[in-house]
Amino acid sequence: MSEAASKDAVATAERFDVDPQLCIACDACCQDFPEVFYMGDDEKAHPHDQHPVDLYNARTVVEVCPTDAISFSGELPPAEDLVQLEEVEGWEAEWAHWRGVEEDKVERDRRYGRDYTVKEENGFIRISYHLPTRVPAVRDRFRFGLAAEMPRYRTHVQQEGNSLLIAAWLTDPKIKTLCHTSSSFPAQFMTTLDFEHETCGFVQRQDSRGKLEIILFTDEAVKSTWQWESHFITDKCTACTICERVCPTNAITPGEHFFIDPDLCINCSVCGVYCPFDAIDDSNDVTVQRIKAKQIPKAVVHEELCTGCEFCVDVCPFEALVMTPLSDDGHPQPQTNTIATVIEKNCVSCKLCEQVCIKDAIEVPRQHQFENIGSSISCTSEQWDWSTYISMSSLL
Repeated sequence: MSEAASKDAVATAERFDVDPQLCIACDACCQDFPEVFYMGDDEKAHPHDQHPVDLYNARTVVEVCPTDAISFSGELPPAEDLVQLEEVEGWEAEWAHWRGVEEDKVERDRRYGRDYTVKEENGFIRISYHLPTRVPAVRDRFRFGLAAEMPRYRTHVQQEGNSLLIAAWLTDPKIKTLCHTSSSFPAQFMTTLDFEHETCGFVQRQDSRGKLEIILFTDEAVKSTWQWESHFITDKCTACTICERVCPTNAITPGEHFFIDPDLCINCSVCGVYCPFDAIDDSNDVTVQRIKAKQIPKAVVHEELCTGCEFCVDVCPFEALVMTPLSDDGHPQPQTNTIATVIEKNCVSCKLCEQVCIKDAIEVPRQHQFENIGSSISCTSEQWDWSTYISMSSLL
């Protein structure tokens, strides 16, 4: 085939295209269909000059874009997944039960991106979006036995001047098929928020409970020192349960992706130290580095400083510390007959004992430190008092 004929064939063949005016550089198409699209230097998605059109269902490719920027020159086929689903026997009874139930207005608003709050704080604006958590009770959800819990939305936030563009869209192909059967179930939403303040960047997090939190900075100094309130489990989580088992404050709850409660997290990093999948970010959005199990350091007691107060024993949630009779090994003798001893097999390196010791008699020589643990235990030995200990104990 001549070069001219080759160009004519490419020009007339069915192909995908991207409207640069509508593209918001969310990278969804490039991630899901790398054989078809790539991200250009202009921060816009582009189709490869030659790309397959039969490798994926063309409608699936077009509908991955939250802004309808992707077009297809040929005729779009029907959604492929609906015909592949198997009908559940006896589904009509379950559907009859839900058929007359009034639609959840809060969940409906979330599907359109209407459930959010905006709060101005010192040096930043906090925007909290609540994404859908329940699949609407449309007929085909019951017909094909699909889950009632909404799968995770993909999101993209983009700043343009003093405005934020927030887009969110479904990626689960089975649930997306239901969007064609209900007028109040769009597969995506996109909203724009305008602000009067001069802004200087943003950070964002989307947790496993459908909350997208955006911090829009109005002060450069606040931006440069920003830290989140807690650690964060990313979508790399495989629900292996290790982080939940080693968390000293029971801040982690299970799910498809585990969740860290910001009110309980003390930023000790022990969850990330044990996570085998690098799925946990710290309060600075830096992935906590895993330490091999045999290399995780254990608590060390300095006998010459220990006074036998038992704070460390009481605060340890893993029963990794006990009081034992003091041995006469030549060390200066404190005014006590017992001393803290570490049970290494129980110790998870969480540093709670180190934080509560008023004599600096116990430490955990681990590189991951407490960075933003709030008022509960952030104090020096000179500032320690009994009320702080009570506050710390209430976390466990």
